[in-house]
Amino acid sequence: MKVSGFITNEATGEALIGVNILLYKDSISTDSPPYRGASTNSYGFYVIPRVGIGKYFLIARSIGFKPVIKDLNVTVTRGAMNLNIEMNEEEIKLKEVIVKGEKEKQDPVSAIDIAPELLEQLPSLSGEVDLLKMLQHLPGVNTASELSSGLYVRGGSPDQTLTLVDGVILYNPAHLGNFASTFNSNAIRDIRLMKGAFPAEYGGRLSSVLDVKLRSGTKEKFKGVAGVGIINSHFTFEGPMEKNSTYILSGRTMYYDKIQQGVDQSAGIPRYNFFDINTKLNYNLSETSYLGISAMYSSDKLYSASGSEDSDYDINWKNTTLSLNWLQINTKSMFSNTNISYINYKFESKLNDKFSAVSSADYYSLTNLSDLMLKQDVEIRMHENHTTKLGFELAYHDYGLIYNDEYNILLESDPFAETEITAIEAAGYLQFESQIGSRLKTNVGGRFYYFRNRKFFKVEPRVSASFAITDNIFLKGAYAIAHQFLHLIVRNDISLPTDLWFPSTRKVNPGRSEQYVGGFDFSFDESRYVISLEGYYKDMENLHEFRDAPNMNVLDGSIEDQFVEGEGESYGVEFFFNKRAGDLTGWLGYTLSWTKRRFDDLNGGQIFAPRYDRRHDVSVVLAYRINENWNIGMTWLFASGQGFTFPTGQFVFDNIGLDDDPGLQLNYTERNEYKLPDYHKLDLNITYKFKMYELPVQVYLNIYNVYNRKNPFAHYISYKTVESGGETIRIPELKQITLFPLLPTIGFNIKF
Repeated sequence: MKVSGFITNEATGEALIGVNILLYKDSISTDSPPYRGASTNSYGFYVIPRVGIGKYFLIARSIGFKPVIKDLNVTVTRGAMNLNIEMNEEEIKLKEVIVKGEKEKQDPVSAIDIAPELLEQLPSLSGEVDLLKMLQHLPGVNTASELSSGLYVRGGSPDQTLTLVDGVILYNPAHLGNFASTFNSNAIRDIRLMKGAFPAEYGGRLSSVLDVKLRSGTKEKFKGVAGVGIINSHFTFEGPMEKNSTYILSGRTMYYDKIQQGVDQSAGIPRYNFFDINTKLNYNLSETSYLGISAMYSSDKLYSASGSEDSDYDINWKNTTLSLNWLQINTKSMFSNTNISYINYKFESKLNDKFSAVSSADYYSLTNLSDLMLKQDVEIRMHENHTTKLGFELAYHDYGLIYNDEYNILLESDPFAETEITAIEAAGYLQFESQIGSRLKTNVGGRFYYFRNRKFFKVEPRVSASFAITDNIFLKGAYAIAHQFLHLIVRNDISLPTDLWFPSTRKVNPGRSEQYVGGFDFSFDESRYVISLEGYYKDMENLHEFRDAPNMNVLDGSIEDQFVEGEGESYGVEFFFNKRAGDLTGWLGYTLSWTKRRFDDLNGGQIFAPRYDRRHDVSVVLAYRINENWNIGMTWLFASGQGFTFPTGQFVFDNIGLDDDPGLQLNYTERNEYKLPDYHKLDLNITYKFKMYELPVQVYLNIYNVYNRKNPFAHYISYKTVESGGETIRIPELKQITLFPLLPTIGFNIKF
């Protein structure tokens, strides 16, 4: 007999993750171990297999909730018994005590689970939870610059991170500078970041996985939270629709560009705004069947200020997703999740170089990606220490691309300007999670891929293990192979965003990575402090970049001829010291890493470091609870300067007999040999909580870039002309664009 079901919060209807379920036979005796045990997965589902005939007491326990005791009478040996449990919240004030169950002792290799409550302790411009800013402060995770909208995890580019929100892929999960994610963080239920060697249930990317689960709306009553700030505002509404259905609706907008127009007239600082909206509907079809419908839309716009002397640019990107999730338990307590999703992502770059330079930075590109995906995941638990997971994915991709060295409005209406590519991708996986004895935990599996455009079929082995030397020292190791069929290819000669997503074709090979991970965790002082040291090595093949001086004329051949293929590797060591309890909490993280690339057709075939290679990366995160009402949070980042390719000199090549053009040319160093200044920045926030008319109110003061560090996100060569001896001389100048200076913001959030 199997006993299974879902465990939820009685007031909100939210699934509860990591609830411990203990089954005692005949009577409850804390002096003896339980007869069986289990814990809930990320959907709140649990299974207790092999329950014999007899009378039992089932106890469900979770921190912050009242324990639930159910009595069971099992009269048969076969079949399944469904038992859903609702738990009530219980506020318990404790001193510095950490309660940790056996299931949480051996954390997954290279994975970090983040409590959404912890996000509230960090500074943010908006005064709301800031997921991607949180991730940026973890070892092994950084951004290329303040303008970068993607995460670089262990030397992998942003497209090598698989971002899932309720199982749906997001191509660009961040607003500009990672100030906020494109999904409202107030609706986050669970977050997991896998920095490398991820298990077989995830695929399609080379480096890492960010798996985010969003909340369903509360079933108790209508609730909401709204916030108004100087540069942005946000809202979240949720509640029941009917007896068995709930909803949640959230949205945000940033109007930083409007403030700039009225306050900051500097033409050198880019203008920026964004808008996003998310909604989720949840239906309880029966005790063993749940249906969820989610939708999201986000829009970002970055553009140059009027009056800019050097360059004119207009860059925008949009995310649209619609998905359906169907959770089921069959008569044998087998858990399944079916997901059908539609995804659309658009990215458009219009760059017009106004100044007279040696090489023009004019560029136009439009990427329009549409995916229709079907996913099926199944979880089977035949034994309390062994879980089997299997599933498949089927995806239809439609890619529309426009690219040119110059922007012309006719490009957007000319049907012959767009390059359209379709592709079909299929994958399946099988993995086994086992607890062997009391000390060894393993995850062994494989993923199977078929990509129709290349008649490509591959098997990816995945294995990880964690061994408990003592109750507080754990050794970890993992190995994985991964493939990727969609590539983000950027212009290295242009500093502003020029994202071009391109699929694998007969000419463009799928990317491949092979990863090795090893390390240990050590906790002490009743787990108040945790020290983690982890090393990694990643070998990558079939990486793609633009060739030097690419010809981007849409009418002149295929864009595939402008790509070059190469290989790369990344390796490093990550140190993480975390204080997890007390009035003062936070961590210190340090990463020492190397990232290398080699292309036969770039840099003379010599090894070079990509732009986002950072030798040293330090992060400090501190949160101090002064009293019940006042809190202070601060973050400080330091990273080695990123590489750029800049000229070290100039020479004249006369056009004899043609005209008087001096033929000024630049002499370049090796690729990315020039290093920008080191990046560092301090952010601070102060929050005050109180009640107004019995409603919780939070007032915040955030100071972004406290000591006004002018971190560059773009450098370029411009020219000024001077008269000397009756001749006009052009003198090159190195110019820098800085995105955000010292920026204080105030605002308030109110819950109702």
